[in-house]
Amino acid sequence: MMTSASIRDVPPELAGSVAAFSLGVHPSRAGLPFMGNVEPPLDEMIDDDVIRRVMARDGVAVDDLLSLIAEVRTRLL
Repeated sequence: MMTSASIRDVPPELAGSVAAFSLGVHPSRAGLPFMGNVEPPLDEMIDDDVIRRVMARDGVAVDDLLSLIAEVRTRLL
């Protein structure tokens, strides 16, 4: 299991590339979704095939999840 990464851990073919290190650049502006510390929008995450499969396996309906998220948001305000 990798506990940390450094520039030395990057394969030589990616070293110095924008894809490997886009620090200070918003991923969507660089054409690189989900890079850095930027979280994807909730609707994109819910539309992801892997997320949908996990939700289906766990018996979680999209409407139920969205209702729960809305309820939690109102409680936090």
